[in-house]
Amino acid sequence: MIVFLTNSAFASSCSDSLDTFSDYNDYVEKNNNIKSEYYVLSYTWAPNHCSKISQAGKQPGKKDYLQCGSGKVYGYILHGLWPQGTLDGSGGYPRSCEGDQDKIERAILEDYLCMSPSVWLLQHEYEYHGTCMHDESLETPRKYFDTAMKLHSKIKLPKKQLKYNEDSINWFVNHNTHIKQDSIQYYKGAKEWQFCFDNDFNAMRCPSNNKTASGGNKNNTCKVKGNISKNSGKKYYFIESHRNYPSVVINQGDGERCFDNEQSAIDAGWVKAR
Repeated sequence: MIVFLTNSAFASSCSDSLDTFSDYNDYVEKNNNIKSEYYVLSYTWAPNHCSKISQAGKQPGKKDYLQCGSGKVYGYILHGLWPQGTLDGSGGYPRSCEGDQDKIERAILEDYLCMSPSVWLLQHEYEYHGTCMHDESLETPRKYFDTAMKLHSKIKLPKKQLKYNEDSINWFVNHNTHIKQDSIQYYKGAKEWQFCFDNDFNAMRCPSNNKTASGGNKNNTCKVKGNISKNSGKKYYFIESHRNYPSVVINQGDGERCFDNEQSAIDAGWVKAR
């Protein structure tokens, strides 16, 4: 019988003496110290990631051994707890706020391997996201991971991959009484389920859900819609007079956003839709 390790598993059950990968401090990001206005807890389906890893990359001592080659079977794992920028998406988002960090002791990381089964991923998440917490007292590895673990431990996850549809959203809501439907969003690019929390870590409406059925923003602040083409990846903005404006839906999880005016969109590198 295959047993999926979930967020209720003991940390010791996910350690492995053959997981000796040590080159996990490979910082390459630039500082982007922007104040966070909310958080996203993001989950990825481990088999998707492992299907892209070669057999050589799954061997003992390699980066992806624990998640993909150890014989332990993971379903949804925590990609990370991510401080976000402004609620309207206009101010960018914080990343690597304190620059390169010292390598975190493996003894610390092993406490969180059932949540995120990769020392590389944990180190990366701390450097890239944990140094940008709204509450600066949480910007140590232990406090950052403990905060993520506390939120993670309250999330009931399915043992099979869920497609993005209403039934899947209802599954999460029905199995997580503290999560509401509008607190859930889906990042299509990486096929990740995400849950939104305010700066006090209470479930909140995801900014990407602040829209009407026609795609307009509920508080009517989305004067210019920044949409990313699914075919070309190019960034276009739509003004209210454009024929397609009513049907354009903004998904912040995909990097799309609202602008107060055309110049803001142009300054951010977006091109006017024709």
